[in-house]
Amino acid sequence: MTTEKTKLTETANGQANYLNVNAALAQIDQLLVPVALDKDLSDPPGSPANAALYIVGGSPTGDWSGKTGQLAYWLDGAGVWQFIVPAAGWTVRILDELDANGVPKVYGYTGTAWSLPDSSAGAVASVNGKTGGVTVLAPIIIACSDETTALSSGTSKVTFRMPYAMTLTGVRASLNTAQTSGSILTINIKQNGTTILSTKITIDNAEKTSVTAAIAAVISTANLTDDAEITIDLDQVGDGTAKGLKVTLIGYQP
Repeated sequence: MTTEKTKLTETANGQANYLNVNAALAQIDQLLVPVALDKDLSDPPGSPANAALYIVGGSPTGDWSGKTGQLAYWLDGAGVWQFIVPAAGWTVRILDELDANGVPKVYGYTGTAWSLPDSSAGAVASVNGKTGGVTVLAPIIIACSDETTALSSGTSKVTFRMPYAMTLTGVRASLNTAQTSGSILTINIKQNGTTILSTKITIDNAEKTSVTAAIAAVISTANLTDDAEITIDLDQVGDGTAKGLKVTLIGYQP
């Protein structure tokens, strides 16, 4: 009979077998402090130290033949290699593989192979098909009027406070109803009373979005601070037919 998890040979009632007991103690010793010297060797070391532990590498030879992935340790008293078949969930530290802090890396057994644990801590590997240094944007959309009332020029059409710090990467504006003629609709954005645009947002006549404007907005202050007061000014309107203004701040939390 053997134990369930580590397959240690059990001693029957009344049986005096110190060899079984010593072998079991040696195996327990390895599993209690599972630290291996290497995990990639295919050939058994020629002069192993007593109790030296290894994870057998691929295509093993000699005494390790057919033992890929098993734990192999040398016992001077036995004069032969001892082997432990791992089970899923077992972990072993590898002394010749150190992390950035100089600590031996921990490998876990999946049931078929030894692998490093997932160290991403839930980090996103890709966003919408993009990989690498992906920046996740956190836009803020501000309604600056209702949908049916004609727009008029003026300062502080909307005032609000930033819910978080933002590094601004873009600004845009849109209308529910485009104006047909007159002066080009022009919008300014201020942080704590100071404009953040060196070229203001414009929406060309007969257009409903600043994305297609002949002159693109230019950001002069990209850093919006947490709880800063943001105001939206409507510097210029045309024939009075434009309605439903929204302004979008595009950026990310630094």
